[in-house]
Amino acid sequence: MRWRAIIGFLFVAFSAGAQQRPMFEPDDSVDPRHHDLPIFISRVVIGAMRSGMDDYRPLRQDVGFLVVTNSIYWSRFEIDYKHAEVRGETANAPAHLQVCPCDPPVFFPTPPSRNETPNAPLPGGRDALQFSWYQSHAGDPADPPIMLRTGIMISHRKVNGDATYLDTGHRAFRLRGHEQSFGVERDIYLGWLRGTLAISRTKSSGTAADRSQSDVSYTNKFPAKAIGPMLVRATLTVGRVTGRGANGVNVVNPALEAFVYRSAGFHLIWSPLATRDSKGWQTHHQILLSVDRALFVKLLGESLTRSRPSRSD
Repeated sequence: MRWRAIIGFLFVAFSAGAQQRPMFEPDDSVDPRHHDLPIFISRVVIGAMRSGMDDYRPLRQDVGFLVVTNSIYWSRFEIDYKHAEVRGETANAPAHLQVCPCDPPVFFPTPPSRNETPNAPLPGGRDALQFSWYQSHAGDPADPPIMLRTGIMISHRKVNGDATYLDTGHRAFRLRGHEQSFGVERDIYLGWLRGTLAISRTKSSGTAADRSQSDVSYTNKFPAKAIGPMLVRATLTVGRVTGRGANGVNVVNPALEAFVYRSAGFHLIWSPLATRDSKGWQTHHQILLSVDRALFVKLLGESLTRSRPSRSD
């Protein structure tokens, strides 16, 4: 059936597009020609990531994650709501935040300077809303037109935490901050450039070290190769992030993904992310293992479940 082909295509399209989105967040691009009716799909992704990064900022610990995505595809338009829950290691968590009894308060450990890579917020919840639309583009003469996607994304998360006084351990106050991101991405098909261009702005407020950053990146998506039942593909992201004390390109991020689809999608991604600030280049080898499965699919006027297909399917 058509909806089964759509689900399979969703799993094949998992690999993160532009690096602006978290590596564990699915890229739910679906060619409008693959569905005749509006379709709703709810999916879940669960997995773990070693040496994870967050918007080009190191988490400094391994994390587990759960992502629920609800998507509506109608004609050439797409709307996605994504909620992610990320949990880190207790043993390797960053040092507890302390503050001196002074005005203005001074926090310990001392946050990185404006010319250094900032610390990422502690793992927690994050909500994102995305609106996208598709446009056809002429491909190779012997091939059908290519559908290119343009997307606008907004995300929000709380950044809360307790600060205690130095040496006493008594709570001084509770921080109730938040971080917001706004981004735009556009698929590119121009000769050997076949990938995604992304621009985003991230700003935090109400935290111990409020920071903002803008980033521009391009992710080239190389053709996938089938090795038996496994699909292998590579991407390469290059870009620039502001507020790091380094001009020009300061992000280089190749990634290699191995993927197998059975009743669910199984993904293994190795992604060595190199970033540069005033102290020079640093490389973080991210490794992600995840399982991706559709929970519910519904076409207009037709209810579909995960039950066993009939012989007519």
